[in-house]
Amino acid sequence: MSKKKRRKPKVSQPSAPAPAQPSSRWRFFVWMCSFFFVAALLVQLDVITAWPGGEGFALARSLDSEWGDYLPAAINHALMPLGDSLTDDPDSRFLFPRLLSAFWLILAAFFTYRWTARLFGTQVSQLALLCSGASLFLPFFGKVATADSLALLGHSGMLWSLLLYALDKDQKKIYAFGVFVLLGAIASPVSTLLLSMMVIVLAVFQRTDYSWTTPAAIAVGISSLVLLIQGPQGANTYWYYGQEDSRVLDLLYYGLLGMLPLAGWVVAGFRDLLFKAQKFEQFSMIVGMAMVVTLLAQSLLFMYLVALLAGKQMQLYFSESNYPWKDYVRAAAVVQLVGAFIAAFLLLTGGAISFPGEGFRAALGMAAAYWIFSLLAVLGIFGDRRDFAIGGSVLSGMLTIMFFWVQVYPYLEVDRSWPEDLLASGIEPTTLQLPDEAVESELSTALPYFRLAGWQVAAEGDYRLDVTAKTDSTEVGGGAQVIGRSILRPYRFTLSPSQ
Repeated sequence: MSKKKRRKPKVSQPSAPAPAQPSSRWRFFVWMCSFFFVAALLVQLDVITAWPGGEGFALARSLDSEWGDYLPAAINHALMPLGDSLTDDPDSRFLFPRLLSAFWLILAAFFTYRWTARLFGTQVSQLALLCSGASLFLPFFGKVATADSLALLGHSGMLWSLLLYALDKDQKKIYAFGVFVLLGAIASPVSTLLLSMMVIVLAVFQRTDYSWTTPAAIAVGISSLVLLIQGPQGANTYWYYGQEDSRVLDLLYYGLLGMLPLAGWVVAGFRDLLFKAQKFEQFSMIVGMAMVVTLLAQSLLFMYLVALLAGKQMQLYFSESNYPWKDYVRAAAVVQLVGAFIAAFLLLTGGAISFPGEGFRAALGMAAAYWIFSLLAVLGIFGDRRDFAIGGSVLSGMLTIMFFWVQVYPYLEVDRSWPEDLLASGIEPTTLQLPDEAVESELSTALPYFRLAGWQVAAEGDYRLDVTAKTDSTEVGGGAQVIGRSILRPYRFTLSPSQ
């Protein structure tokens, strides 16, 4: 009788533990922050006086006879009549171009969340977007009628689709890459062309087996073609590459200044980046090289990459048992808390003088929201309370932004509407002459309003628009003179006959 072969029982291998599902409290927090972000992004869009610089020039170009030479200006030109149909307020004319900018920013957040979740994990993707929304500087560009938010959409889509094409072997992303290059080139062709260098740098560094010549040719070809057709974007955006005075240092300064609510996480993020980049860790090398290129190209994507560093540290701080940079997080958070108290005191002192009464109470509410939640963040960092540390850091920025637009900005808008006050003086529209330094001055705020009133800008105009210190009491003959603000500082604006 033959012996039956005994089969060895199969030992089932333990399956990898499924990633922990986010709690209901975390999901509620994320949706609450999303609501605060969108609310702050959309409020006051119909009453904001044009900002000096990029928005003033962009709106004026949309009203110029040559609006068709620049696609974003042509789109804004088509959207302006929609605002006219709502009210007679001149600022409502610019509502829909601003809504379009907000839409580009929200769309950039959507694609960033979808694709960075595949690259870095869902938790890091969510934390990075929360840090971006808590920035005191980055969300501002979704409220102004310029192509800056469109450039951010194009540049972020370029980077994430390229990384998925290279690292995740997703061949379909090459088509998305081409679309985002086109969007970035329309808004900012020179900056997008410079960012195309990152395609070659990342591809060569990763040494992957995909054809890096394909995305390189797409990026360089589309950027060069758009640049040839419409030319550089010029002063129609706040951050454009190729102007006489580079604004790289301005972008670095304002970008990092806007991340003050997250100071502890940002400082630890840069320290961790330097440490791991020396060991050629993939995440650090990719983010580090991207930060260098986006900063040199003067792209708003640089600010999101800083937020990505902060979000990564939020994850590591509470997931690693021996997190090495706790002292950096704690020290920077305490210094930021003390600095916030001093800044709030100075802000309230100045607010009590400029806007007594209700204006002071509005500024007090904004400053209190920032400092109280910053204090909760510090308590959470020292007490290892994840909900306090992350929630306090994020809400200190988000609620400050929302309180500013809802409570504080209406008092500033009263003084910022000086172009309409000048036009109400009854001077018949004719030719307007701007001083040579008007390109970088507060006077660019008035350009779209004078265009709407029928004025023409000329090198030798019948009237001259000037700005002087508020203390200047020079009398104007045959013209008009008002006190107003460009952003914060008060000035005296004069419209006087040319000599």
